[in-house]
Amino acid sequence: MNPKTLVMNLLILLLVQISNLSVVVNSLEAYHQQYYHRSEFRVPPNSVVRIVISNDLFGLKNNGNAGFVCTNGNEVWRKSKPGDRYVVAQFKYDGKRRQASTHCHLRSRFGFVNFPVNINPDTSAYCYPSYVCGYSVRKDGVYYKPEMKLYPWTRQK
Repeated sequence: MNPKTLVMNLLILLLVQISNLSVVVNSLEAYHQQYYHRSEFRVPPNSVVRIVISNDLFGLKNNGNAGFVCTNGNEVWRKSKPGDRYVVAQFKYDGKRRQASTHCHLRSRFGFVNFPVNINPDTSAYCYPSYVCGYSVRKDGVYYKPEMKLYPWTRQK
């Protein structure tokens, strides 16, 4: 084979590979746009996302009472019995603010837990379609259901 022909064939092969790469990149871009624009990943205007704490300390000999306070609003200490549910944070998407956060402190006979509560567009995707997400107070700690994250008890000293 002629060296000039060999070089020309390699250049043509390289150009074909580069053109195919741009096609693949463009097709992935189209896929991601389609994925993120599905209705379940969009937050409609004026949607309200609520974060709820539920006391699931059922079946304990003494009691399953717990108390908590969060840094939003008037910072009232709330007592809860097994089965009680409280909205600790809610956020209305108005198109301007994109997130809200608060911090909660919870106590029971098992100890205490400090945990952050953040609301952002990802939270609404986790909480879709009801836009209600919850923390569950359990014997092993406070469990955030959508992310499957456990905040374990810290013993009181």
